[in-house]
Amino acid sequence: MSLIIFTGIDEFLSPSVSTESQIITEVIQDLKQQNIPLIPVTSKTRAEIADWWSSYGLISPLIVEGGSGIFIPQADHRFSTSGTKSIDNYYLHQLGCSYTEARAALKAVQEEINKILRGFGDMDEENIQSLIGGSTKASRQAKSREFSEYFLTPSRLEIEQLQEVATEYGFKILPGDNLSLVLGAAAGEAEAVNWLKHNFTVKDSDIHTVGLGLTASDLALLEAVDIPIIIPSVSGVNSSLTGKNWQVANNAGVQGWAESIRQVCG
Repeated sequence: MSLIIFTGIDEFLSPSVSTESQIITEVIQDLKQQNIPLIPVTSKTRAEIADWWSSYGLISPLIVEGGSGIFIPQADHRFSTSGTKSIDNYYLHQLGCSYTEARAALKAVQEEINKILRGFGDMDEENIQSLIGGSTKASRQAKSREFSEYFLTPSRLEIEQLQEVATEYGFKILPGDNLSLVLGAAAGEAEAVNWLKHNFTVKDSDIHTVGLGLTASDLALLEAVDIPIIIPSVSGVNSSLTGKNWQVANNAGVQGWAESIRQVCG
């Protein structure tokens, strides 16, 4: 059996919040020895995670901006890159729209509902920094979007209306508490997971996908994999992930993440 491990990183494993790099390093070294890909799945940009991910010595794909783009390092030969395009040191398989199209969609939607929607493209780095925390560099990287646009979430009633209008225009909106994301209709974490599984070139007919997630934003990832594993936070399992009859890690955060990976890899 061959494994591909997909992991959410937002809120517990991203460069801005993870302080347990030694645990992460040990897990990654074990996976490298077994030639098991470890693939981050995030709404963050490539600029936000690429250097941090490669700092662990990982050469594996990145799923970014809510499943809008898959970046495969050109040094990773475990995945077919047919139909992709070369960009920097990666092969890109684009599922979503361009950033320009996402911005245009946001403007079209706001005109339709007659309400101003402020996206990252309307903000300076200080505004973004106050929303996401972290350094000035982190806010600049968050602003470097390629396929999607974050915007300030309006009221619940308005976000439901926005989703309907966005669908009519051929886009989708992923709502969040403070920030929501507009992206192309063909984008999605499940779609990205399935594409990578289909294009995994390891000659083994028995390929299993593993997914690890902690937040509501990881739901699509967990629903798409063969072996979903919930990572609790210090306050317990996220309410949106309960009632799924999925495996739950024994410990919270990075510790539970590491233990779950070791268990599934035998």
